[in-house]
Amino acid sequence: MDSAFLTMRVAAPEHRPWVVVCNTVGVPDTVFDRLVATLADSHSVLTWSTSLTENDEPHGRPVGLATGDLVTAVTEFLHGLGVVEFTGVSWCSGTEILHRLSRSGKFRVVGHCCINGAFNLGPDGPSSDWENTVEPLFRLIGARPDALPGVSALLNSAADAATEGGDPALGFPYSTPERISGYAAQCLEMKRSRTLAGFVDSQRTGLYLSGSEDAVQAPAIARRAAELSASSFELVEGGHHAMMADTQRVCDRVREYCEAVAPERGGR
Repeated sequence: MDSAFLTMRVAAPEHRPWVVVCNTVGVPDTVFDRLVATLADSHSVLTWSTSLTENDEPHGRPVGLATGDLVTAVTEFLHGLGVVEFTGVSWCSGTEILHRLSRSGKFRVVGHCCINGAFNLGPDGPSSDWENTVEPLFRLIGARPDALPGVSALLNSAADAATEGGDPALGFPYSTPERISGYAAQCLEMKRSRTLAGFVDSQRTGLYLSGSEDAVQAPAIARRAAELSASSFELVEGGHHAMMADTQRVCDRVREYCEAVAPERGGR
């Protein structure tokens, strides 16, 4: 599927259990190449990318994407494939998408594994330090368009530093001022729409994986989410925010979890 804002990628051998990998906004699905390859001989896998600008051109008009629109598009695509049952794997704010899919009443979510993603903490605490760091910059872009070049330079500098540390996902959203503008709009919309009660709902106990070197979300946030949702928590020493991209042991652990909770037959 390739629409104005969503590109789906499916690896679907016959009669294998489904894994739906819920991506964060504005990051290409190639960040999951290692994970998909790890799951390839045991599961059918769905991943996606969301555009930041019109037709995803680097200097196109920013895309305004509502969280509900993304959930609806993913739901329609899954139903088109005949998928009614899957194990959910989420990364970062993709956890909000998985949360909504799991509580829509349209799927049986067998289990869920959240990689550096913890949302819906409500009164028990913020989802991350994002509220005090990146969010004010994103709001500044909307209020002061003239500030965009300066914010662009600042975030690109931070992304370059993080990429040198092994995080391959951060450079893409910040690659041009136009992309940053689209990324900011989508992130702020997702923040506004975030549900404050409840967590991902699945038939089997969930698993939160958190990288000890994650500079985006403190491991304590994921640990607390696991406690509140009666899920398991595991700390990955040395893991950064996009650790599934280049840390094989993370991909192996996700596969181990998916195999442990998988139904006897795929959800076609």
